[in-house]
Amino acid sequence: MAGKGYATANRAKILEYLVQNAYRTVTVADIETYLQEQGHPVNVTTIYRYLDKLESEDSINKYVAEKGGKTTYQYREQGHHCGEHLHLKCVECGQVIHLECDFMKEIAAHIEQDHGFTLQCQNSMIYGTCEQCKKKKERG
Repeated sequence: MAGKGYATANRAKILEYLVQNAYRTVTVADIETYLQEQGHPVNVTTIYRYLDKLESEDSINKYVAEKGGKTTYQYREQGHHCGEHLHLKCVECGQVIHLECDFMKEIAAHIEQDHGFTLQCQNSMIYGTCEQCKKKKERG
């Protein structure tokens, strides 16, 4: 019984970290470091298993990295339809913006009609610099 409570506490800490960082993507290493700092060291396999469970429940987005990169995860707020829009990621601060606007329908239609390619938005990311980071660069 004590083992089950321990697992539940660890899962709660993982979810807590994901929710606190919902504005950006995180790696398994980020989660592992947080858990260690909180006095809840967890086997990396346990973290992966719980992330897989959260992904199957549509509670997080999983962004699979290209060769050599790290897969990242992001908590998904209820009501976000991530399969219907792209995501913008700031290369400076890591913030992820959900591109939830009607313009996405135009882009998807153009790409389908003119290029014969169907967008898969669920795990798609466009990289750039957010407004706040651009302002910081201009000031400094």
